[in-house]
This record gives sequence, structure tokens and C-alpha cells, in this order.
Amino acid sequence: MKYGFHVAAVPILFLASIGECAPALVFVQDGKPASTIVVPRQASPTVRLAAEELAKYLKTMSGATVPIVEEGQTVSGVAVHVGATEAARAALPGDLAKATDSIFAKADGDRLILCGGSDRGTLFTVYRFLEQALGCRWLAPDVEFVPERRTIRVEPSALSGVPGFSMRTFGARGERQREWGLKMGMNGFFNAEDSDHTGNGYYMPKAVPGCHAYHRIVPGDRYFAKHPEWFPLVRGKRVPGDHLGPQLCVTAPGLADEFAKNVIAYFDEDPNLQLISISPNDCRGWCECEDCLELDKRLCGGRTTKQGLARDRAFMGDRVFWFANEVAKRVAVKHPDKLLLVLAYLEYAEPPDTAKPAPNVVPWLCHFAPADYSRPIGDPTSEPNAQFNGILKRWAKSAPHLLFYSYVSKSMWWRLPRPVARSFAADVKHLHGLGIRRYYCQSSLSDWPEAGPLYYVIAKLLWDPSADTEAIIADWTQHMFGAAAKPMSEFYGAVEQAVRDTGQSYSDNPPRDVPGLYDFAQMDRALAKLDEAKAAATDEAVAARVKRVADVFRYGDHMARCIDAAARFKETPTKALMREAMDHGEKALAIMRHPKAAKFVSALQMNDQMGVLSRGFGDTIELGGRRCWNTDETGRGDGKNGWASFTIEVADTTKPLRMEMDVWGKSELQSLLINTGGLGRSFSEGGVWESVKPQAPLSGKEQWDTLVFVIPPKLIAQGKPIQRFGLGGSDSQIWISGIRVQSAAP
Repeated sequence: MKYGFHVAAVPILFLASIGECAPALVFVQDGKPASTIVVPRQASPTVRLAAEELAKYLKTMSGATVPIVEEGQTVSGVAVHVGATEAARAALPGDLAKATDSIFAKADGDRLILCGGSDRGTLFTVYRFLEQALGCRWLAPDVEFVPERRTIRVEPSALSGVPGFSMRTFGARGERQREWGLKMGMNGFFNAEDSDHTGNGYYMPKAVPGCHAYHRIVPGDRYFAKHPEWFPLVRGKRVPGDHLGPQLCVTAPGLADEFAKNVIAYFDEDPNLQLISISPNDCRGWCECEDCLELDKRLCGGRTTKQGLARDRAFMGDRVFWFANEVAKRVAVKHPDKLLLVLAYLEYAEPPDTAKPAPNVVPWLCHFAPADYSRPIGDPTSEPNAQFNGILKRWAKSAPHLLFYSYVSKSMWWRLPRPVARSFAADVKHLHGLGIRRYYCQSSLSDWPEAGPLYYVIAKLLWDPSADTEAIIADWTQHMFGAAAKPMSEFYGAVEQAVRDTGQSYSDNPPRDVPGLYDFAQMDRALAKLDEAKAAATDEAVAARVKRVADVFRYGDHMARCIDAAARFKETPTKALMREAMDHGEKALAIMRHPKAAKFVSALQMNDQMGVLSRGFGDTIELGGRRCWNTDETGRGDGKNGWASFTIEVADTTKPLRMEMDVWGKSELQSLLINTGGLGRSFSEGGVWESVKPQAPLSGKEQWDTLVFVIPPKLIAQGKPIQRFGLGGSDSQIWISGIRVQSAAP
């Protein structure tokens, strides 16, 4: 049997036959070993893992236990050299020997060479050989395909190459996820504990495990008391930072020295550590002191930026990278080869005007704002992506050593259908074409049932960006679903078409982006294809995979319809629309729960339980034996969010209304406001709101009171079937458990 692989325009790797007449190499014959795995003397843990993995999968395939010996020991049958044995060193081409992650496999004569440019390259070689020559697949962290073969043989052939991206990293921390990443050829991010068997793949230090780092490297609880000047001046006050901001006062004397000293200490403590993030905290909270503002003015003229932001904000790119360079030059004195990652994100997404990143400073460019995940970055019909592509090209020109931050998994999307495999595949190819060679996947790797082939596709393309995306998707679908592959392929196609048909962009905010996003006729077609796949899946394992996909999709379909109906309710607040939204939301949560989706549905349920359609109330609480809601979403003390509103349907606006409201006796409620103008606008926007007092005041006691309001026709918005009311404001605390409305006697 011959195995072939197309040679790419830029050769990344290939498997080609050598000679037509040479005999095949037999590793297992009729379930018995016919070969020996040979490792170098004193082989590293990574090389030993490579040999053990090869032996494990040969046994899984055939039942045969192929022995592992050190170089110089007795070999029976075909010699399979794993790692830099003498024979492997002699065979490995010089150009591959210089490339850390290069792979080299050659089967001819009576031996098979499996070696790479490093121990990690050797491990990658074994996995690529198992995959391309023997048919193994690692489809997801908990799903692999291993063919059964009593006899395992390979024709004389060669496999070699260098991955298209030098840094292929992902953000999964679980052991199974890290193992899957290694099998797919990812070289980070792992854990420090993994370094001995990952060939020292990239990882973050425990002290700074993520991207937002200011608060970890110079933590407020350690430094603020002694050095408050190192922390930002925000609205006239120095404040310590945290993960969600604020930042640091980067111009403060001594800060860069201390920051760099701590970074140097991390590298000193762990010689295997190759990189660390020195990025700002998430969100904002930038220092407003005179020196920092003067720095902005000197470096970029104190300009603003609005790339993907709601409004113009002060541009922070030069400030961020100026400070990074100050730290980097200090770190480079002792650790010149270590990498310092710095996010390019939000108001510092654009390249700096003046502070060009130092060679050891790696910009970590986030495709976050602006971003449109419905189409590839290079698609000019997408305005957000056209903006981002402009930023990307500027970065590629000024700092091609950047690390691209891809939101492969998007927790903010509530596990709703997100068909991005083809658009993200196009992005990988686009990045490679711009000369970018570092890629990071924000990913959990635990969500393949909704991600589909996405992770598999990206991992493949990071090795060979010229590979055929459709062929990769088809390969994954066939091996994942077997007899159910055809309907599952059509299912994924229908989900993708559901978004393509509407032409709507989306990013990361379901309540904002989902309404109008999906063509629900295509979603119905996708559901039908899942039913076909269930019927076709006769294999128990395949049936279980189809069910996992079906469960998460049915949840997502119901939740999308819930959000869509809720948006239509905002335009026309009727009980029928609210009931439609609630029905879908409750069905979604009966299948699975996402915390943000559950909170969204809870808000809808509150409307039903309260008896009116409301907005602005806090979470459900128990008070005096009843479920109730506070008009202040955030609670007492912050002086805001005390305003809430509700709407009711009125059949005849010419008649007075009687409203009964169950209110906690200790509440701060003297009157109710009705939007007489009927347009729903606030006072500042020109809305007309009139006050209505209850027939009797609250008791002031810890008990439930029923207030009665009679609203005369002159205060009712005439001709409007929907009437809007408001109550509260500022920091007022008002607890409501129910509202009932009926026509009042004239």
C-alpha cells in the first residue's frame, strides 16, 4: 500500500513513495511484532514518550506489543529509530536538523527513521507518521480514530517538512486538552510540569498564567502601601489595580526597574520558561497624571482611537509599548532570548505611532474590536473586518514577529451556534500570506460539539496553510461520524447557511447580535439533518457523538429563538411575544445551562411572575415569604441604577385604570410615573412623565402592602396599546412582588 500527500506550493510536509520495487516494511504480522523500536542511549523523556506513543498505537491497532530498546541492544525485525540515534543523525537532512519543530520520517531497506530537528520534532514526527501513514486521527480531546489492522506495513516512503507557523499555541489547561494539542502538533501553551515530555513547549509561569499581567507582576496588595505613586491617578486619586483594571502609572520613577526585576526573577526561577506576558490589565483605568499625559502627547500627540470602540478614546498604544520597551531592555541584559508578550487590544489595538516594539517584545494582536466573525478578516464586505484588516496589515509591516490572538472559542457567545470553521481557516491562510508566523487560539477545547471541526482545521492549517480546507473538514467529519457523516456534513452546512443567508455580522454580544442573525428555516433544516444522522448512526460511539452535537445545537437553537423573540418584544412589548421568548428560553435551559443564558431567561421569567413586562429590576430574591425584585439592580450605596420600568397592554385608553401593586412596606416609594407622552423617552430626551400617588401610603413596616393607583384617562397615552410606567431612581430601594391592572370604575 502506498501513501501519498500532495506537495504544497510552499512545501510544509509530504509523504511520498520511494521506489516502485523495494519491499514494504512490516512492523506487525498477523498480530505479532515484526519490528523493534530503537531510542538513543539516555533518551530524553520527550523521546521516550514518542517511542511509547508509537508502541501504544501499534498495539491498539493490531494487539501486538512492539518492544522498545536502547541503541546498541538487540533488534528483532525492522528497526524503527525514534529520536537522534546514530542512524537517524546520519539520515536527517541538515536544513531540517536546524529547525526545532521539523519532522523527518523515512522508510526504506530494513529500517524506519522517525526523527526531528529537536526532541519535540521527533514526537511530532511520530504523530504525523501514525496519522498519515497508518490512518490514526485525533479528532477532539476525547475522540480518536484508530484503525484495526492485524498486519501493519508501509511501503518505502518519506515524510518531511517544517510547520508553516513557528508558534502554534492554544489556551486549554486540562490534561486531556494538552495531550490532544501535542498530538495535533501544537507547541504551547502547556504547563511547566509538561516541559520534560513536550520538548519544552511554550507555557506561562504559574505566577502570571494569563495575558493580563500588570496586577500580577506589581500587585497592589504588595506595593500600594509603600509605593502608591506606581499606581494610576484616576479622577484625582491613586488606586491599586486588579485583573479588570485599573492600570499602572508607567512614568513613575522606579516602577520599570521593579517590574523588570520581578520578570527577571520568574526567568531565573525557571530556566525552561521561554516567555511571559507583561500586558496591561483588562478593561481601562489609565493613569491621568501629568507625566503620563505628557508622555502620550510626546509619543502620539495625545490622539484618540475609535477602532471598534463605542466612542473615541485616548490612544494608549504608544504608552503601553513604551513601557514594555523600558521593561524589555532591562530584562534583555540578563535574558536576551526570552520573549515578552504585550497585548494589542481595545484602545491600544493599533500599532504605536512612535514606540516600535523591541525585538524581544511580541505584540499579541487580538481580533476583538473591531471584529466580525461571520466572515473572514480579508472579506472587504465586512466593515468591522475591513477596519481590523487595516490594523493587521500595519502591524504585519511594523512587527511581523507578532502573535495573533484568535477568539477560536468565545465564552461570551453562550454556546450558541457559531459557524466559523471556514472563515477562521481563511484567516489562518491570510495571516500566513502577510508573513505572520505566530498564532494563539483562545480555546477551551472542551466545546467541540458546537465548534465542530474548527479546532482540527486550525491545527492542520497551522502546519500546512496551503492545505485544502474542505478536504480537512471532510476528513474530520468522516472519521468523527462514520455512517452518519453525510447528514452531519449537511447539518454543518445548514448552520453555516443560516448565518450566510441573513448576511448579518456578529461579534460577542448575543442580546445585541443574535436578533436577525439566523435564518430559522435553515436552522429547521439543520435540526432535520440531526434526526437523519441519529437514524444513520448505528455505531454506539457515533450515536453518542451525534447526540452531544444535537443536544448543544437544540439548546442553541431554542436560545437563539428566545433572544430573537425578546428583541421583537422590545419593539412591540406584548405578552404573546414574551411568552414565545420564555417558552424557547425554558426549553433551552432544560437541555443545558449557560450562566449568562440562564440570567437572560430569568429576567424574562420575572416579567411573567411579576404580572407585567418589566426592565431594570434586580435578580429574584426572597423577602417576607415571597419572591420579589428590587428596582435597584446593584443595591444600596452606589447612587445609581435605582430606576426600573414596566409596560402593560391597555385595550381602551379612554377609561381609567386601576393598578394594584404589592410593595414591601419598608420601600422608598411615594409615587408612580406614567409615560403620558407615549414614546418611552426619558426626561432628558423630551419624554412626558406624570406622577400618580397611591390611594394610601406604605406602612413603613416589614410586611407586604398592596398599594392601589387609579390612573385617569388624561394621564394615559391615548391611542397607544402599550403603556409604560417607571418608579425609583438614584439609589432608592423598592421591592415589588406583583402588579395587577384592570379597568377602573369611572
